[in-house]
Amino acid sequence: MAIGCESCATPMRLLLTAGSDEMDAASHSWVPLEDRDPPLRGRVSIRGGPAVAHPTRLRFGRDRDLHVFTCPADPGHPPQRVLS
Repeated sequence: MAIGCESCATPMRLLLTAGSDEMDAASHSWVPLEDRDPPLRGRVSIRGGPAVAHPTRLRFGRDRDLHVFTCPADPGHPPQRVLS
């Protein structure tokens, strides 16, 4: 993803990516061991149910990822935010 600075047109650098989901409750991808309940399967296999996958309750757009870019030429230039 190429983003240009609005002030100077320099290609911006990715500073931060924040996702709407902390983990994939359906596949157990990135689920901490202490949150798993191995005898169960699927979404219910996570202790506390599907809501555990959204502990921060952050949502960007319609469950998108938020990307924040900064200008390497001048940190005083405004950052760019992109949802994808």
